[in-house]
Amino acid sequence: MDQAAVFDLDNTLIRGSSLFRFAMMLVRHGQLSPFVAGRFAYTEYRYRTNGTELAGVSQSISTRALSLVEGWSQDELLTLAAKFTTKAMNRWLDSSVTSLVQHFNKLGIPTYIATASPLELASTIAGRLGMAGAIGTQAETCNGIYTGRLAAPISHGPAKADQVRSLLDERGHDPSRCWAFSDSANDLPLLASVGHPVGVNPDRVLSLVCAQNQWPVLHTRTHRGQPEASAMATAIPYLY
Repeated sequence: MDQAAVFDLDNTLIRGSSLFRFAMMLVRHGQLSPFVAGRFAYTEYRYRTNGTELAGVSQSISTRALSLVEGWSQDELLTLAAKFTTKAMNRWLDSSVTSLVQHFNKLGIPTYIATASPLELASTIAGRLGMAGAIGTQAETCNGIYTGRLAAPISHGPAKADQVRSLLDERGHDPSRCWAFSDSANDLPLLASVGHPVGVNPDRVLSLVCAQNQWPVLHTRTHRGQPEASAMATAIPYLY
């Protein structure tokens, strides 16, 4: 199959910041202090109030998260990611976008997550949705324990686009026949690298770029926050 579809995670597949929501779950489980978790709240606030992702915020938060898990076992984090995903499936995943993932899956078109959030989190969510895999920020481990260092560049901006291109090439997908879905102008390198870029509840800058380039836009929520029934067919008619 030379086609594939790549989905951003935060504010695309999941409403808001996955890392913030994960941090709050760790607070409730007593594994993270409320003070530390509060430092993630600024990003969530900007997501909610401005509908945009500040340049560099994903990178700085992902780097900060590395220091928080230093000394943890990878198995422990994967267990917590599984618990988080169970809750996320019911509360925070955008039903319109997950329906689109399922539609691609039914057509036999592989789907992937690409995000600056931890790979463990992205992979767990991708697995629950029946997706073919995920790209995320990779933390270095030694004998199954996190060192607090990166194992590869943070999956954000141009680095995310490069990692997606490598994945598509490795899996035999033709970028010109692939889709990419994102809410953020930070993903313009990714969106511009595929034949079918789609804005999902796009931020201000991405909205302008979509209009200028006649890229489809998927609005999944009305002013009351409910999914629009015809959103997918309107934005991506050639799949229906």
